[in-house]
Amino acid sequence: MSDAGTEDVAALQARIEELEKQAAPRRRFDGRGFTAWVLVTVAALLFPIALTAYWGQRTLTDTERYIATVAPLAQDPTVKQAVGDKVTSVLVTQIDAKNRVSEILTDYPKLQPISGPVAVAVNNLVGQTVTKVLDSDQFDQLWITINTQLQKGLVAALSNDPTGPVTIQGDQVILDTGDLIALVKQKLVDQGLSFAANIPVPPVADRQVVLLTSPQLAQARFAYAVGQPVAQWLIYAVLLLFVIAVLISRKRARMTMAVGVAIILGALVVRLLMAFGQSQIELTLTGTTFAIAQQAFFTILTAFLLSAVRAAYAVGLVLLLVGWFLSGTESALATRRLVSGALSGAGGRASGTAIAPVAAWFARTRVFWRFLIVGVAAAVILTSSPLSGSLILWTAVVAVVAFVILEFLAAAGSGSEADTGADLAAVEPGAAPAPGAASADADR
Repeated sequence: MSDAGTEDVAALQARIEELEKQAAPRRRFDGRGFTAWVLVTVAALLFPIALTAYWGQRTLTDTERYIATVAPLAQDPTVKQAVGDKVTSVLVTQIDAKNRVSEILTDYPKLQPISGPVAVAVNNLVGQTVTKVLDSDQFDQLWITINTQLQKGLVAALSNDPTGPVTIQGDQVILDTGDLIALVKQKLVDQGLSFAANIPVPPVADRQVVLLTSPQLAQARFAYAVGQPVAQWLIYAVLLLFVIAVLISRKRARMTMAVGVAIILGALVVRLLMAFGQSQIELTLTGTTFAIAQQAFFTILTAFLLSAVRAAYAVGLVLLLVGWFLSGTESALATRRLVSGALSGAGGRASGTAIAPVAAWFARTRVFWRFLIVGVAAAVILTSSPLSGSLILWTAVVAVVAFVILEFLAAAGSGSEADTGADLAAVEPGAAPAPGAASADADR
Protein backbone atom coordinates (compact mmCIF):
# COMPACT_ATOMS: atom_id res chain seq x y z
CA MET A 1 0.00 0.00 0.00
CA SER A 2 1.31 3.48 -0.90
CA ASP A 3 2.09 6.08 1.70
CA ALA A 4 -0.90 8.13 0.54
CA GLY A 5 -3.20 5.17 1.09
CA THR A 6 -1.81 4.58 4.56
CA GLU A 7 -2.33 8.22 5.47
CA ASP A 8 -5.94 8.06 4.22
CA VAL A 9 -6.64 5.00 6.35
CA ALA A 10 -5.12 6.65 9.45
CA ALA A 11 -7.12 9.82 8.83
CA LEU A 12 -10.31 7.77 8.40
CA GLN A 13 -9.72 5.91 11.66
CA ALA A 14 -9.05 9.16 13.49
CA ARG A 15 -12.26 10.61 12.06
CA ILE A 16 -14.25 7.56 13.12
CA GLU A 17 -12.90 7.81 16.70
CA GLU A 18 -13.78 11.50 16.79
CA LEU A 19 -17.33 10.81 15.63
CA GLU A 20 -17.74 8.01 18.17
CA LYS A 21 -16.70 10.35 20.98
CA GLN A 22 -19.16 12.98 19.78
CA ALA A 23 -21.94 10.42 19.44
CA ALA A 24 -21.39 8.93 22.91
CA PRO A 25 -24.15 10.20 25.20
CA ARG A 26 -23.03 12.29 28.09
CA ARG A 27 -23.81 10.89 31.49
CA ARG A 28 -26.57 12.92 33.03
CA PHE A 29 -26.86 13.75 36.71
CA ASP A 30 -29.04 11.13 38.43
CA GLY A 31 -31.05 13.06 41.00
CA ARG A 32 -32.90 9.99 42.26
CA GLY A 33 -29.70 8.03 42.79
CA PHE A 34 -28.03 10.95 44.56
CA THR A 35 -31.04 11.43 46.85
CA ALA A 36 -31.13 7.71 47.64
CA TRP A 37 -27.47 7.69 48.66
CA VAL A 38 -27.97 10.79 50.81
CA LEU A 39 -30.89 9.10 52.60
CA VAL A 40 -28.88 5.92 53.17
CA THR A 41 -25.94 7.91 54.56
CA VAL A 42 -28.14 9.90 56.95
CA ALA A 43 -29.98 6.77 58.07
CA ALA A 44 -26.70 4.89 58.59
CA LEU A 45 -25.36 7.67 60.81
CA LEU A 46 -28.58 7.81 62.84
CA PHE A 47 -29.06 4.05 63.16
CA PRO A 48 -26.71 3.43 66.15
CA ILE A 49 -28.26 6.38 68.00
CA ALA A 50 -31.79 5.27 67.17
CA LEU A 51 -31.17 1.67 68.22
CA THR A 52 -29.63 2.68 71.55
CA ALA A 53 -32.33 5.29 72.22
CA TYR A 54 -35.08 2.79 71.50
CA TRP A 55 -33.51 0.26 73.87
CA GLY A 56 -33.16 2.91 76.56
CA GLN A 57 -36.73 4.07 76.14
CA ARG A 58 -38.12 0.52 76.22
CA THR A 59 -35.86 -0.84 78.97
CA LEU A 60 -35.11 2.02 81.34
CA THR A 61 -38.29 4.11 81.18
CA ASP A 62 -40.82 1.29 80.72
CA THR A 63 -41.38 -0.17 84.21
CA GLU A 64 -42.65 -3.58 83.08
CA ARG A 65 -39.83 -4.07 80.57
CA TYR A 66 -37.26 -2.91 83.13
CA ILE A 67 -38.53 -5.37 85.75
CA ALA A 68 -38.52 -8.18 83.19
CA THR A 69 -34.90 -7.25 82.44
CA VAL A 70 -33.51 -7.04 85.97
CA ALA A 71 -35.67 -9.71 87.66
CA PRO A 72 -33.07 -12.44 86.89
CA LEU A 73 -30.53 -10.48 88.91
CA ALA A 74 -32.25 -11.73 92.07
CA GLN A 75 -30.88 -15.18 91.22
CA ASP A 76 -27.43 -14.03 90.11
CA PRO A 77 -24.87 -15.32 92.64
CA THR A 78 -22.56 -12.33 92.24
CA VAL A 79 -25.39 -9.88 92.98
CA LYS A 80 -26.48 -11.97 95.96
CA GLN A 81 -22.92 -12.01 97.25
CA ALA A 82 -22.49 -8.24 96.96
CA VAL A 83 -25.86 -7.44 98.53
CA GLY A 84 -25.45 -10.12 101.19
CA ASP A 85 -21.97 -8.95 102.18
CA LYS A 86 -23.19 -5.37 102.47
CA VAL A 87 -26.28 -6.21 104.54
CA THR A 88 -24.37 -8.65 106.76
CA SER A 89 -21.60 -6.12 107.38
CA VAL A 90 -24.08 -3.38 108.29
CA LEU A 91 -26.07 -5.61 110.67
CA VAL A 92 -22.99 -7.09 112.34
CA THR A 93 -21.67 -3.57 112.95
CA GLN A 94 -25.02 -2.36 114.28
CA ILE A 95 -25.58 -5.38 116.54
CA ASP A 96 -22.04 -5.24 117.96
CA ALA A 97 -22.56 -8.72 119.40
CA LYS A 98 -19.35 -8.92 121.44
CA ASN A 99 -20.11 -5.81 123.50
CA ARG A 100 -23.76 -6.77 123.91
CA VAL A 101 -22.89 -10.27 125.14
CA SER A 102 -20.27 -8.81 127.49
CA GLU A 103 -22.88 -6.46 128.95
CA ILE A 104 -25.31 -9.33 129.47
CA LEU A 105 -22.62 -11.40 131.23
CA THR A 106 -21.41 -8.53 133.47
CA ASP A 107 -22.95 -10.16 136.51
CA TYR A 108 -21.39 -13.50 135.59
CA PRO A 109 -17.62 -12.94 135.47
CA LYS A 110 -16.87 -16.62 135.10
CA LEU A 111 -18.86 -16.66 131.84
CA GLN A 112 -17.05 -13.72 130.28
CA PRO A 113 -14.61 -15.99 128.37
CA ILE A 114 -17.50 -17.34 126.31
CA SER A 115 -18.55 -13.86 125.16
CA GLY A 116 -16.25 -14.11 122.14
CA PRO A 117 -17.54 -17.46 120.87
CA VAL A 118 -21.14 -16.38 121.51
CA ALA A 119 -20.53 -13.17 119.55
CA VAL A 120 -19.08 -15.20 116.68
CA ALA A 121 -22.13 -17.47 116.79
CA VAL A 122 -24.45 -14.45 116.67
CA ASN A 123 -22.55 -13.00 113.73
CA ASN A 124 -22.73 -16.36 111.96
CA LEU A 125 -26.46 -16.47 112.62
CA VAL A 126 -26.79 -13.03 111.05
CA GLY A 127 -24.90 -14.20 107.96
CA GLN A 128 -26.96 -17.39 107.70
CA THR A 129 -30.19 -15.44 108.07
CA VAL A 130 -29.16 -13.02 105.35
CA THR A 131 -28.31 -15.96 103.07
CA LYS A 132 -31.67 -17.62 103.76
CA VAL A 133 -33.49 -14.39 103.00
CA LEU A 134 -31.57 -13.95 99.74
CA ASP A 135 -32.41 -17.53 98.73
CA SER A 136 -36.11 -17.21 99.55
CA ASP A 137 -39.06 -16.29 97.36
CA GLN A 138 -39.59 -13.38 99.71
CA PHE A 139 -36.35 -11.83 98.49
CA ASP A 140 -37.43 -12.29 94.87
CA GLN A 141 -40.59 -10.31 95.60
CA LEU A 142 -38.63 -7.75 97.58
CA TRP A 143 -36.15 -7.45 94.71
CA ILE A 144 -38.98 -6.72 92.28
CA THR A 145 -40.42 -4.16 94.68
CA ILE A 146 -37.05 -2.49 95.17
CA ASN A 147 -36.35 -2.40 91.45
CA THR A 148 -39.79 -1.05 90.67
CA GLN A 149 -39.00 1.83 93.00
CA LEU A 150 -35.48 1.96 91.58
CA GLN A 151 -36.73 2.32 88.00
CA LYS A 152 -39.12 5.07 88.96
CA GLY A 153 -36.40 6.73 90.99
CA LEU A 154 -33.94 6.41 88.11
CA VAL A 155 -36.35 8.10 85.74
CA ALA A 156 -36.95 10.78 88.36
CA ALA A 157 -33.20 11.16 88.86
CA LEU A 158 -32.63 11.53 85.14
CA SER A 159 -35.42 14.09 85.16
CA ASN A 160 -33.46 15.94 87.86
CA ASP A 161 -36.01 14.96 90.53
CA PRO A 162 -34.36 12.10 92.47
CA THR A 163 -36.73 10.25 94.82
CA GLY A 164 -37.05 6.73 96.18
CA PRO A 165 -34.32 4.22 96.89
CA VAL A 166 -32.14 5.13 93.93
CA THR A 167 -30.21 8.32 93.41
CA ILE A 168 -27.55 9.63 91.08
CA GLN A 169 -24.58 10.90 93.07
CA GLY A 170 -21.80 12.26 90.94
CA ASP A 171 -21.04 9.49 88.45
CA GLN A 172 -22.72 6.65 90.38
CA VAL A 173 -26.21 5.11 90.50
CA ILE A 174 -26.84 4.20 94.15
CA LEU A 175 -29.32 1.65 95.58
CA ASP A 176 -30.51 2.02 99.17
CA THR A 177 -30.76 -1.41 100.91
CA GLY A 178 -32.77 -0.09 103.85
CA ASP A 179 -35.83 -2.23 103.05
CA LEU A 180 -33.74 -5.41 102.88
CA ILE A 181 -32.04 -4.61 106.20
CA ALA A 182 -35.45 -4.15 107.82
CA LEU A 183 -36.55 -7.55 106.49
CA VAL A 184 -33.45 -9.31 107.87
CA LYS A 185 -33.91 -7.61 111.24
CA GLN A 186 -37.43 -9.02 111.47
CA LYS A 187 -36.12 -12.48 110.57
CA LEU A 188 -33.54 -12.24 113.39
CA VAL A 189 -36.24 -11.26 115.87
CA ASP A 190 -38.32 -14.25 114.71
CA GLN A 191 -35.32 -16.53 115.45
CA GLY A 192 -35.01 -15.34 119.06
CA LEU A 193 -32.68 -12.34 118.82
CA SER A 194 -35.25 -9.96 120.30
CA PHE A 195 -32.71 -7.21 120.80
CA ALA A 196 -32.33 -6.98 117.00
CA ALA A 197 -35.63 -5.11 116.95
CA ASN A 198 -33.94 -2.21 118.71
CA ILE A 199 -31.08 -2.01 116.22
CA PRO A 200 -31.20 1.43 114.62
CA VAL A 201 -31.34 1.64 110.85
CA PRO A 202 -27.83 2.57 109.73
CA PRO A 203 -27.13 5.89 108.07
CA VAL A 204 -27.86 6.07 104.34
CA ALA A 205 -24.18 6.18 103.42
CA ASP A 206 -23.55 2.88 105.23
CA ARG A 207 -26.34 0.91 103.52
CA GLN A 208 -25.84 1.88 99.90
CA VAL A 209 -24.84 -0.37 97.00
CA VAL A 210 -23.27 1.07 93.85
CA LEU A 211 -25.23 -0.33 90.90
CA LEU A 212 -23.56 1.51 88.06
CA THR A 213 -20.60 3.82 87.67
CA SER A 214 -20.01 5.98 84.63
CA PRO A 215 -18.32 9.34 84.10
CA GLN A 216 -21.06 10.08 81.58
CA LEU A 217 -23.96 10.05 84.06
CA ALA A 218 -23.95 13.83 84.31
CA GLN A 219 -24.44 14.02 80.55
CA ALA A 220 -27.08 11.29 80.80
CA ARG A 221 -29.54 13.70 82.34
CA PHE A 222 -29.11 16.12 79.48
CA ALA A 223 -29.36 13.32 76.94
CA TYR A 224 -32.51 12.02 78.63
CA ALA A 225 -34.15 15.45 78.59
CA VAL A 226 -33.33 15.94 74.91
CA GLY A 227 -33.68 12.38 73.63
CA GLN A 228 -36.76 11.12 75.48
CA PRO A 229 -39.28 12.89 73.19
CA VAL A 230 -37.71 11.40 70.03
CA ALA A 231 -36.54 8.01 71.35
CA GLN A 232 -39.88 6.35 70.65
CA TRP A 233 -40.10 7.19 66.96
CA LEU A 234 -36.50 7.76 65.84
CA ILE A 235 -35.86 4.09 65.01
CA TYR A 236 -38.99 4.00 62.83
CA ALA A 237 -37.93 7.19 61.07
CA VAL A 238 -34.51 5.68 60.32
CA LEU A 239 -36.06 2.48 58.95
CA LEU A 240 -38.40 4.59 56.80
CA LEU A 241 -35.40 6.43 55.35
CA PHE A 242 -33.88 3.09 54.38
CA VAL A 243 -37.12 2.00 52.69
CA ILE A 244 -37.48 5.28 50.79
CA ALA A 245 -33.86 5.08 49.61
CA VAL A 246 -34.50 1.64 48.11
CA LEU A 247 -37.79 2.68 46.49
CA ILE A 248 -36.49 5.81 44.78
CA SER A 249 -33.20 4.31 43.63
CA ARG A 250 -32.91 3.26 39.98
CA LYS A 251 -30.69 0.35 41.04
CA ARG A 252 -32.75 -1.08 43.85
CA ALA A 253 -30.80 -4.29 44.24
CA ARG A 254 -27.55 -2.39 44.77
CA MET A 255 -29.30 -0.02 47.18
CA THR A 256 -30.70 -2.97 49.13
CA MET A 257 -27.15 -4.23 49.53
CA ALA A 258 -26.07 -0.77 50.71
CA VAL A 259 -28.85 -0.72 53.31
CA GLY A 260 -27.77 -4.16 54.55
CA VAL A 261 -24.17 -3.02 54.92
CA ALA A 262 -25.27 0.18 56.70
CA ILE A 263 -27.34 -1.78 59.23
CA ILE A 264 -24.51 -4.23 59.91
CA LEU A 265 -22.00 -1.40 60.43
CA GLY A 266 -24.43 0.48 62.69
CA ALA A 267 -24.96 -2.61 64.83
CA LEU A 268 -21.19 -3.10 64.98
CA VAL A 269 -20.76 0.45 66.27
CA VAL A 270 -23.30 -0.18 69.04
CA ARG A 271 -21.61 -3.44 69.99
CA LEU A 272 -18.19 -1.77 70.18
CA LEU A 273 -19.62 0.99 72.37
CA MET A 274 -21.13 -1.64 74.66
CA ALA A 275 -17.77 -3.36 74.96
CA PHE A 276 -16.09 -0.02 75.69
CA GLY A 277 -18.64 0.82 78.39
CA GLN A 278 -18.18 -2.59 79.96
CA SER A 279 -14.41 -2.19 80.03
CA GLN A 280 -14.72 1.25 81.60
CA ILE A 281 -16.85 -0.17 84.40
CA GLU A 282 -14.31 -2.91 85.03
CA LEU A 283 -11.49 -0.38 85.23
CA THR A 284 -13.48 1.88 87.54
CA LEU A 285 -14.44 -0.80 90.06
CA THR A 286 -11.46 -3.12 89.93
CA GLY A 287 -10.66 -4.23 93.46
CA THR A 288 -13.89 -2.93 95.01
CA THR A 289 -16.62 -4.92 96.77
CA PHE A 290 -19.19 -4.33 94.04
CA ALA A 291 -17.03 -5.02 90.98
CA ILE A 292 -18.53 -8.45 90.27
CA ALA A 293 -22.11 -7.46 91.07
CA GLN A 294 -21.95 -4.33 88.96
CA GLN A 295 -20.65 -6.37 86.03
CA ALA A 296 -23.63 -8.71 86.30
CA PHE A 297 -25.98 -5.72 86.54
CA PHE A 298 -24.55 -4.21 83.38
CA THR A 299 -24.67 -7.50 81.49
CA ILE A 300 -28.29 -8.27 82.31
CA LEU A 301 -29.45 -4.68 81.90
CA THR A 302 -28.05 -4.57 78.37
CA ALA A 303 -29.31 -8.04 77.42
CA PHE A 304 -32.14 -6.64 75.29
CA LEU A 305 -29.77 -4.22 73.57
CA LEU A 306 -27.41 -7.09 72.76
CA SER A 307 -30.36 -9.05 71.36
CA ALA A 308 -31.29 -6.03 69.23
CA VAL A 309 -27.72 -5.80 67.91
CA ARG A 310 -27.80 -9.46 66.90
CA ALA A 311 -31.17 -8.94 65.23
CA ALA A 312 -29.70 -6.00 63.30
CA TYR A 313 -26.82 -8.21 62.15
CA ALA A 314 -29.35 -10.76 60.88
CA VAL A 315 -31.47 -8.14 59.08
CA GLY A 316 -28.39 -6.64 57.45
CA LEU A 317 -27.15 -10.05 56.32
CA VAL A 318 -30.53 -10.99 54.83
CA LEU A 319 -30.79 -7.67 52.95
CA LEU A 320 -27.21 -8.03 51.71
CA LEU A 321 -27.88 -11.52 50.32
CA VAL A 322 -31.24 -10.55 48.79
CA GLY A 323 -29.74 -7.47 47.16
CA TRP A 324 -26.86 -9.50 45.76
CA PHE A 325 -29.16 -12.23 44.42
CA LEU A 326 -31.31 -9.66 42.58
CA SER A 327 -28.36 -7.59 41.32
CA GLY A 328 -26.84 -7.57 37.87
CA THR A 329 -23.42 -8.88 38.88
CA GLU A 330 -22.04 -11.83 36.96
CA SER A 331 -22.12 -14.09 40.02
CA ALA A 332 -25.75 -13.19 40.77
CA LEU A 333 -26.80 -13.69 37.14
CA ALA A 334 -25.08 -17.07 37.02
CA THR A 335 -26.72 -18.11 40.30
CA ARG A 336 -30.15 -17.05 39.09
CA ARG A 337 -29.69 -18.93 35.83
CA LEU A 338 -28.62 -22.03 37.73
CA VAL A 339 -31.56 -21.89 40.15
CA SER A 340 -34.06 -21.05 37.40
CA GLY A 341 -32.79 -23.87 35.21
CA ALA A 342 -32.99 -26.39 38.04
CA LEU A 343 -36.53 -25.37 39.02
CA SER A 344 -37.73 -25.23 35.42
CA GLY A 345 -36.29 -28.67 34.71
CA ALA A 346 -37.81 -30.19 37.85
CA GLY A 347 -41.14 -28.46 37.20
CA GLY A 348 -41.18 -29.58 33.57
CA ARG A 349 -40.69 -33.20 34.58
CA ALA A 350 -43.57 -32.89 37.08
CA SER A 351 -45.95 -31.26 34.57
CA GLY A 352 -47.46 -34.60 33.60
CA THR A 353 -48.03 -35.85 37.15
CA ALA A 354 -51.04 -35.61 39.46
CA ILE A 355 -49.99 -32.20 40.77
CA ALA A 356 -50.41 -30.60 37.33
CA PRO A 357 -53.93 -29.11 37.96
CA VAL A 358 -52.87 -27.57 41.28
CA ALA A 359 -49.56 -26.41 39.80
CA ALA A 360 -51.40 -24.70 36.93
CA TRP A 361 -53.44 -22.72 39.45
CA PHE A 362 -50.28 -21.64 41.28
CA ALA A 363 -48.75 -20.62 37.95
CA ARG A 364 -51.70 -18.31 37.23
CA THR A 365 -51.60 -16.76 40.73
CA ARG A 366 -47.83 -16.64 41.10
CA VAL A 367 -47.64 -12.87 41.68
CA PHE A 368 -50.20 -13.02 44.49
CA TRP A 369 -48.27 -15.75 46.29
CA ARG A 370 -45.00 -13.88 45.97
CA PHE A 371 -46.46 -10.84 47.70
CA LEU A 372 -48.11 -13.06 50.30
CA ILE A 373 -44.82 -14.77 51.22
CA VAL A 374 -43.03 -11.44 51.60
CA GLY A 375 -45.95 -9.99 53.58
CA VAL A 376 -46.16 -12.90 56.00
CA ALA A 377 -42.40 -12.88 56.58
CA ALA A 378 -42.47 -9.13 57.25
CA ALA A 379 -45.45 -9.49 59.61
CA VAL A 380 -43.69 -12.23 61.60
CA ILE A 381 -40.60 -10.08 62.03
CA LEU A 382 -42.46 -6.85 62.84
CA THR A 383 -44.84 -8.39 65.37
CA SER A 384 -42.32 -10.54 67.25
CA SER A 385 -41.17 -9.33 70.64
CA PRO A 386 -38.44 -9.63 71.61
CA LEU A 387 -36.98 -9.76 68.12
CA SER A 388 -33.97 -12.05 67.84
CA GLY A 389 -31.42 -12.74 65.15
CA SER A 390 -32.31 -16.45 65.05
CA LEU A 391 -35.96 -15.61 64.44
CA ILE A 392 -35.05 -13.35 61.53
CA LEU A 393 -32.73 -15.92 59.95
CA TRP A 394 -35.23 -18.76 60.31
CA THR A 395 -37.99 -16.57 58.89
CA ALA A 396 -35.77 -15.80 55.90
CA VAL A 397 -34.98 -19.50 55.42
CA VAL A 398 -38.66 -20.44 55.51
CA ALA A 399 -39.47 -17.65 53.04
CA VAL A 400 -36.75 -18.88 50.66
CA VAL A 401 -38.10 -22.44 50.87
CA ALA A 402 -41.62 -21.13 50.17
CA PHE A 403 -40.32 -19.26 47.10
CA VAL A 404 -38.56 -22.37 45.83
CA ILE A 405 -41.73 -24.46 46.18
CA LEU A 406 -43.80 -21.73 44.51
CA GLU A 407 -41.45 -21.45 41.53
CA PHE A 408 -41.34 -25.25 41.18
CA LEU A 409 -45.15 -25.43 41.11
CA ALA A 410 -45.33 -22.49 38.73
CA ALA A 411 -42.87 -24.20 36.38
CA ALA A 412 -44.84 -27.44 36.55
CA GLY A 413 -48.08 -25.55 35.95
CA SER A 414 -46.68 -23.64 32.99
CA GLY A 415 -45.48 -26.90 31.38
CA SER A 416 -48.86 -28.50 31.98
CA GLU A 417 -50.72 -25.60 30.36
CA ALA A 418 -48.35 -25.67 27.37
CA ASP A 419 -48.91 -29.42 26.91
CA THR A 420 -52.68 -28.98 27.19
CA GLY A 421 -52.65 -26.19 24.61
CA ALA A 422 -50.67 -28.34 22.18
CA ASP A 423 -53.09 -31.25 22.59
CA LEU A 424 -56.10 -29.04 21.99
CA ALA A 425 -54.54 -27.57 18.84
CA ALA A 426 -53.89 -31.09 17.52
CA VAL A 427 -57.53 -32.24 17.88
CA GLU A 428 -59.34 -28.97 17.12
CA PRO A 429 -61.69 -29.41 14.09
CA GLY A 430 -60.65 -27.40 11.05
CA ALA A 431 -57.27 -26.70 12.48
CA ALA A 432 -54.54 -26.13 9.92
CA PRO A 433 -52.18 -29.09 9.62
CA ALA A 434 -48.74 -28.66 10.97
CA PRO A 435 -46.04 -27.84 8.43
CA GLY A 436 -44.87 -31.00 6.72
CA ALA A 437 -47.90 -33.04 7.80
CA ALA A 438 -49.37 -33.24 4.25
CA SER A 439 -46.10 -34.37 2.73
CA ALA A 440 -45.71 -36.95 5.48
CA ASP A 441 -49.18 -38.35 4.70
CA ALA A 442 -48.41 -38.38 0.96
CA ASP A 443 -45.19 -40.25 1.58
CA ARG A 444 -47.14 -42.89 3.48
